[in-house]
Amino acid sequence: MAINKVRMVRCDDCKHGKYMQWMKNPIICECNWTGERYVAEAKRLCARYEEFVGIEKPEVVHFDHY
Repeated sequence: MAINKVRMVRCDDCKHGKYMQWMKNPIICECNWTGERYVAEAKRLCARYEEFVGIEKPEVVHFDHY
Protein backbone atom coordinates (compact mmCIF):
# COMPACT_ATOMS: atom_id res chain seq x y z
CA MET A 1 0.00 0.00 0.00
CA ALA A 2 1.27 3.46 -0.82
CA ILE A 3 2.13 5.87 1.99
CA ASN A 4 -0.42 8.69 2.59
CA LYS A 5 -3.35 6.62 1.33
CA VAL A 6 -5.61 6.59 4.38
CA ARG A 7 -8.11 3.75 4.72
CA MET A 8 -9.93 1.73 7.38
CA VAL A 9 -7.71 -1.11 8.62
CA ARG A 10 -7.22 -3.44 11.59
CA CYS A 11 -3.87 -3.30 13.35
CA ASP A 12 -3.80 -7.06 13.90
CA ASP A 13 -2.85 -7.53 10.24
CA CYS A 14 -0.12 -4.84 10.13
CA LYS A 15 3.61 -5.56 10.04
CA HIS A 16 4.43 -2.33 11.91
CA GLY A 17 2.91 -3.51 15.18
CA LYS A 18 4.17 -5.01 18.41
CA TYR A 19 1.39 -7.12 19.92
CA MET A 20 0.65 -7.72 23.60
CA GLN A 21 -2.19 -8.99 25.76
CA TRP A 22 -2.86 -8.75 29.49
CA MET A 23 -4.79 -11.69 30.93
CA LYS A 24 -7.96 -12.21 28.85
CA ASN A 25 -8.26 -8.61 27.65
CA PRO A 26 -8.20 -7.68 23.94
CA ILE A 27 -4.88 -7.78 22.09
CA ILE A 28 -3.15 -4.39 21.98
CA CYS A 29 -0.96 -3.23 19.12
CA GLU A 30 1.83 -0.74 19.75
CA CYS A 31 2.61 1.02 16.48
CA ASN A 32 6.32 1.12 15.57
CA TRP A 33 5.76 4.40 13.66
CA THR A 34 3.86 6.48 16.23
CA GLY A 35 4.43 4.64 19.52
CA GLU A 36 0.68 4.78 20.19
CA ARG A 37 -1.31 1.76 21.31
CA TYR A 38 -4.56 0.58 19.75
CA VAL A 39 -6.95 -2.33 20.19
CA ALA A 40 -5.67 -4.61 17.44
CA GLU A 41 -9.08 -5.87 16.26
CA ALA A 42 -10.72 -2.43 16.10
CA LYS A 43 -10.92 -0.67 12.74
CA ARG A 44 -9.17 2.67 12.43
CA LEU A 45 -7.86 5.07 9.82
CA CYS A 46 -4.18 4.62 9.01
CA ALA A 47 -1.89 5.84 6.23
CA ARG A 48 1.10 3.65 7.20
CA TYR A 49 -0.64 0.28 7.19
CA GLU A 50 1.22 -2.56 5.47
CA GLU A 51 -0.23 -6.04 5.59
CA PHE A 52 1.86 -8.66 7.35
CA VAL A 53 3.04 -11.15 4.71
CA GLY A 54 4.38 -14.42 5.98
CA ILE A 55 3.55 -17.93 7.02
CA GLU A 56 2.78 -17.08 10.65
CA LYS A 57 1.04 -14.16 12.32
CA PRO A 58 3.24 -11.89 14.48
CA GLU A 59 3.88 -13.11 18.03
CA VAL A 60 1.63 -11.84 20.82
CA VAL A 61 3.41 -11.29 24.14
CA HIS A 62 1.15 -12.37 27.03
CA PHE A 63 1.24 -10.84 30.53
CA ASP A 64 -0.46 -12.30 33.61
CA HIS A 65 -0.47 -9.03 35.63
CA TYR A 66 -0.35 -5.26 35.04
